[in-house]
Amino acid sequence: MKTSQLFSAIILCMIFTFSVKAQQKEKTILKVSYTTSNVSDFLIGSLKAQIKDPAQYSKVLNKISAYKIYHTLYQNLKTKESVYILDSVSAVKGMSTVGHASYTFKDSKKELFGKENFMGKEFRFKGESENLKWKISNETKEINGYNSRKAILESNPDIYVWFTTDIPVNAGPYIYYGLPGLVLESNSFFQSITASSISYSQENIFKEQLASIEQEIKKSNDVTLKEVIVKKENFKRMAEKGKS
Repeated sequence: MKTSQLFSAIILCMIFTFSVKAQQKEKTILKVSYTTSNVSDFLIGSLKAQIKDPAQYSKVLNKISAYKIYHTLYQNLKTKESVYILDSVSAVKGMSTVGHASYTFKDSKKELFGKENFMGKEFRFKGESENLKWKISNETKEINGYNSRKAILESNPDIYVWFTTDIPVNAGPYIYYGLPGLVLESNSFFQSITASSISYSQENIFKEQLASIEQEIKKSNDVTLKEVIVKKENFKRMAEKGKS
């Protein structure tokens, strides 16, 4: 090989190596945008039971669907920490919702911290993400090109998610952790959540997001993770009694 050709090959190799390392560095933080809707299986069932006129049903459902809540999940692929933080709310005039999460944070020890507004009251909670026990079903579907599988919360079948092992991280929106892949969709008592985009971000962005909630995390917690779910179970039962 001529000297000039050898020199060119070395340069190309160096460029390729630098490019690969740069890409790896860029993929330190997984960034997932999620959209929360106030439409859930429970809500749809309730509306169908109460509104018999199809046109009126569609009108009400469309109005509820227009109310959106936007969050972003930042997952540190090195430390396994994650921050799920509120970005914005697209409200609908004359309509209120059960509430939304301000943030959740999972640390490297798998402890989960969160702050949430539910029925006009704000509270903080804490728990172990591994306390969420899931039953992985055989149901599968494709979500935005990702092969996904359904998992149901063992303590309450009203809560289920769709996760993908195509992105093998133990992360998801809100409190939905503990699965061998990224949660792309979820359905709970009063809301459903869907991933709208998946990309990568820089480590300094993750640190900025974490810094914005660090003082909140240090405050005392009002309830446990289990109590958060019980709160919503109780409210759902009250709602069911109210319509009967």
